[in-house]
Amino acid sequence: MRFIYKSFIIFFILIGMGSTQTVTAQTQNGGLNAFDFLQITPYARAIGVGGAYTALGDDVGSIYYNPAGIASVLTTEVNMAYVLLYQGLSYESLSFAYPLDPVFHGLGGTFAISVNLLQPGTLEATNDQGVTTGTFTAGDDVFTLSYAHNLGSDFQAGFTIKDLQQQIATVSSSLFAVDLGVLFAPGNDGFRVGVDIKNISDSASGFNLPLALNTGISFRKYNLFSHQDDFALAVDVSIPLEIQDSLAVNIGGEYNLKWVGNRLTLRGGYNFIGTTDLTGIGLAIGAGYGFDFSGLVLFVDYAYTPEDVFGDANHISLTTKF
Repeated sequence: MRFIYKSFIIFFILIGMGSTQTVTAQTQNGGLNAFDFLQITPYARAIGVGGAYTALGDDVGSIYYNPAGIASVLTTEVNMAYVLLYQGLSYESLSFAYPLDPVFHGLGGTFAISVNLLQPGTLEATNDQGVTTGTFTAGDDVFTLSYAHNLGSDFQAGFTIKDLQQQIATVSSSLFAVDLGVLFAPGNDGFRVGVDIKNISDSASGFNLPLALNTGISFRKYNLFSHQDDFALAVDVSIPLEIQDSLAVNIGGEYNLKWVGNRLTLRGGYNFIGTTDLTGIGLAIGAGYGFDFSGLVLFVDYAYTPEDVFGDANHISLTTKF
């Protein structure tokens, strides 16, 4: 119980610190964030729990939420994800996580990489009179390199280096950014606390990235109704450290039912968005199914966000573990 009290104290202290930073940023800077596509995450399992994944994540999908979580990866994991957004816009991702200790004895930790492509397709070019003059292509790309390590039995830390690229017709830009994360999970109580700072970059670059402090707490209970199930709840608070963003609270949960060589998962979550009254809607629902092919484990996950700001969005992920 002492850990529970400490976890909540740490959680809300960080919220207060970030809220002060938010007010300062919003009153001192009136510009817009660049590279806003960084706020799109392709991992269907995390989307299905409403994005409350800072403390819950323990797999390759942690690359996008809290890199410290990949320290929990025990076998090689590969994830392929596809997000169908709106008006033909799609987001594609390929992620790979590999624990180093089996090959590099004594080094330890987990290494991960990902490639992410936002593809709007071919667009029409028009002049000042609105007359179509041809077509052009555009796209946003993110290439990441992550590493995380267990620093003791109950503490994990990790980082992600991002190479960000944007291109519209013949105009392009690029930038490097860093994510830093930690996870704290002492004992066998089922509680985890996570903290992640996203999109740290060189202020001299001239760009304002969607910089944010994410804090989260999760709880997982095993053997809820049988010896083959578990249930998890998670709460995240995302505190913007730059302008044009609002404090966001994400709540979600998942239920896993397991039997020999199979796992069925149901998920749900909700995103509250707003600086003071948490107005805004962000419902998410999802499901997953996993099965074992002679040691090759395959997971298919789906998430649906019917009240996305631009309309419905469908998220599909395929993950293998071997």
